[in-house]
Amino acid sequence: MGKAIYDGIYRELRERIVRGDYPPQSFLPSETELCSEYGCSRMTVRKAISMLANEGMVASIKGRGVRVIRPKTDQNQAEKAFYVNELTSFTESARAIGAKPSARLFLLDHVVCSPELSLQTGFAEGEDLTRVNLVRSLDGVAMAVDRHHFLTRIVPNIDEHVATSSLFRYCEENLGLNITVSNREVSVEPPTPEDKELLGITEPIYLAVMRSRTYDSDGEQFEYVVSKYLPNWFHFFDSATRTPLP
Repeated sequence: MGKAIYDGIYRELRERIVRGDYPPQSFLPSETELCSEYGCSRMTVRKAISMLANEGMVASIKGRGVRVIRPKTDQNQAEKAFYVNELTSFTESARAIGAKPSARLFLLDHVVCSPELSLQTGFAEGEDLTRVNLVRSLDGVAMAVDRHHFLTRIVPNIDEHVATSSLFRYCEENLGLNITVSNREVSVEPPTPEDKELLGITEPIYLAVMRSRTYDSDGEQFEYVVSKYLPNWFHFFDSATRTPLP
């Protein structure tokens, strides 16, 4: 089964759910209807549905179908609908909520991974790393600072155009990279003097900080990024399942 088929179905159904085409407590089209719409097998549809279920967006109801269980968000307030825990690019997330994304590049260079940097990023000493630092904005309002380190031999040729577009899309469509998982740590920290200048911070405030290590289908890390969000833009959504203790 080609990943592109079920992944494409998953992404389209997910966008419809986020957009409100399938509101909370409604049911998705039946397997038969989805197979007919996408010209694919039931197995392919089931794989896409399982990805939505693993994300906590839908649940299969025996004898009834697949119900949407994602909580409703206020579509007029983008900051309450921008879920940073999902493995989507900034551009994809912004467009899914009807906001216009933009990015301003303030650093693009290469560094050799030092012992100290290796401990911080997880990359091996001596590797060539591409640094990409951006101020992220939604509808013209600065809301986050991203400081990326990319493993250059896996993600080469990043220029200003690539950096300020969708980096994940470049990795997948231009480089053929299969992005699979990101391990993330979330904390709350005071801004640095540079953060204050980049985000226009003038009052005492703490930032939501997410450190991420992202891996490809071979299990190799290709990105380390520290993302710092203004608190009114940061919304972390999670789904948990319970396994009762014996």
